Amino acid sequence: MRLWVYLDGKVIPEERAAVSVFDRGLSYGDGLYETLKARDGKPLFLREHMRRLRAGARFLGLPSSGLKDFEKDVTDGAIEALLEKNGLVKGESYVKLMLTRGPDKASHLPSRGLKPTRIIIVKPLDAARVERAARRGVSAVFVDDIAPPLPGVKSLNYLPSVLARMRAEKAGAFEAIFVRDGLLAEGSSSNVFLVKNGRLITPPLSQKPSTGVLAGVTRENVIRLAREESIRSGKER
Repeated sequence: MRLWVYLDGKVIPEERAAVSVFDRGLSYGDGLYETLKARDGKPLFLREHMRRLRAGARFLGLPSSGLKDFEKDVTDGAIEALLEKNGLVKGESYVKLMLTRGPDKASHLPSRGLKPTRIIIVKPLDAARVERAARRGVSAVFVDDIAPPLPGVKSLNYLPSVLARMRAEKAGAFEAIFVRDGLLAEGSSSNVFLVKNGRLITPPLSQKPSTGVLAGVTRENVIRLAREESIRSGKER
């Protein structure tokens, strides 16, 4: 299936979608991303995902101009238009937003006046596979020697999760769950919830991006729904 992608305000075929080899997202993982689901051509929980993207951009100090351009395009329907261009207006689809600091020939310290790179990718989602996993359950392994460096920021530095998921696959498991100081943290691509003594519990967030877990959008909505259904919930260390 040939896909069309959004790159810096333009929708182009995937074979023409290229970024500079000097892009800091490639050379330093200097950027952010969001993944979300779309249903029948409409992105779900988009407001929450954009709010988290803004928070991450502020923390990383990304140029505000690039973020504003990205937000405007998204608000004006860039995701919906891309889904339609790819024929994904029915069923469920995968959407990924990426924002990097942009091309830069400097070293660790970014140059001034950089132009951020803005990317949107959409592709079909195997909803039946997801439903089977939810119905039957999946297995997981614990990983205590690898950890995301900034768990509170959804940055492009995703290598720990890649390695953890590879370890899970090698063990015949579906997911890998990070363990820090003997405590459950989060999965390689998921938040963790447990039912204990009739309560729905999950690891707590932290004020420091270097500790705690990611403020997952699904996590936030699970907690909200639990409260609406009068299910006791809490956050435990």
